Amino acid sequence: MSAAIGVIGEDATDVRVLEVLLRRMIPRSVGIRGRSPPVGRGGCAALRKSAMSFMKDLYARGCTGVVFVHDLDLSSANNELNDEDALRARLAKIEVPAGMDRLICIPVEELEAWFWADQGVLDWLGDGGKASSSPHTIKKPKERLKELSARRHHKAIYSTAVNEELARRLDLEVCATRCRAFAELRRFVGGLFPVDASGE
Repeated sequence: MSAAIGVIGEDATDVRVLEVLLRRMIPRSVGIRGRSPPVGRGGCAALRKSAMSFMKDLYARGCTGVVFVHDLDLSSANNELNDEDALRARLAKIEVPAGMDRLICIPVEELEAWFWADQGVLDWLGDGGKASSSPHTIKKPKERLKELSARRHHKAIYSTAVNEELARRLDLEVCATRCRAFAELRRFVGGLFPVDASGE
């Protein structure tokens, strides 16, 4: 069985974004396999409940490493879900198959924060956006991308369906410099496979 890496996300959109980013970093010979809760039954709670079975399935399908992506729910009344250290500790308790390496990837509020690292991505999407040197501090990054797109098009054309295109355009070097979770992702992947630093 050929080498592969797994991705577990809250929904199919997050998984596809990670697949695009990983494909830009690892050799074509490495497979990428994703799992997320079914449409309509997604969300962080469903993700945590299914994570162990997802990892077992991915390991059975040849994945020696898995990226477990979980948003930091800053609106949650549950302190474990809006405190990064507590959330990481909670996720770390989920059993991982023997022989599989796992990265717990918490992009802070949402994965979309990574796009705020790159001025080129923002300029492609809309007008008036300014890249942040600390994208993880941005509140509601997804909603702000909608607002940004509306400035140019007079209505919000942004939706999560655009995220794959934004991931293809994202400057990986800039993102790694500005986003700790993305830098951790690159180091993790680099420990498993040769990484293309150019991201082309």
